[in-house]
Amino acid sequence: MHSIRKFTERARRWWVDRLDPNLEDFKAAYIQIDQVSGYLKSPMQERWFFNAARNAPEGAVIVEIGSFLGRSTVSFALGCKGTSKHVYAIDLFEGDGDMYGQGDFQQQFRGNVRRCGVESYVTDIRSHSLTVAQSWTRPIDILFIDGSHEYEDVKADFHAFYPHVKRNGIIAFHDIKGKWDGVIRYWNEVQRSGYLSRFGTVSSLGFGYKI
Repeated sequence: MHSIRKFTERARRWWVDRLDPNLEDFKAAYIQIDQVSGYLKSPMQERWFFNAARNAPEGAVIVEIGSFLGRSTVSFALGCKGTSKHVYAIDLFEGDGDMYGQGDFQQQFRGNVRRCGVESYVTDIRSHSLTVAQSWTRPIDILFIDGSHEYEDVKADFHAFYPHVKRNGIIAFHDIKGKWDGVIRYWNEVQRSGYLSRFGTVSSLGFGYKI
């Protein structure tokens, strides 16, 4: 049974690749993306970010909560190139306290964005996400939640920005699998909540569309 599932998944991916009009552009973009450190499940999740941005409407607003060194940021932003779409990266830029330690990571983030040639498509906001939400006014096309992984924090980020997401806009969560119990718990709640529909997953990334 396991081997059948693996074969089915490989066949599905083969057809997705064949039908993806952005594939060649992503392959070129990934050369730059892969120079940025981070925790994404490469290259599947980066490809999802790139395609989500590429397929978003002209003038789209993309907000990510938790940008770290900018790997997801540049994945989104490279999908925005040549358009008026824009990525807003919200982070305290204090590090992860784990593999990369603590410190001031904003300059590294900016250096990665600059090196990938997407400065004009990215605005970094050094602040707590809930503080930003209090004065936020732009309608959001794509919201990516990857800040604090504590249950109450994930829930708070979702509810703070949900009113600003357009109908049929995308809301995505990182780390819906593995050791991140807070994210997993809230992701499971969201799927039963009636806030989103048409759910999907890409490795440890989960997403849905605002109803």
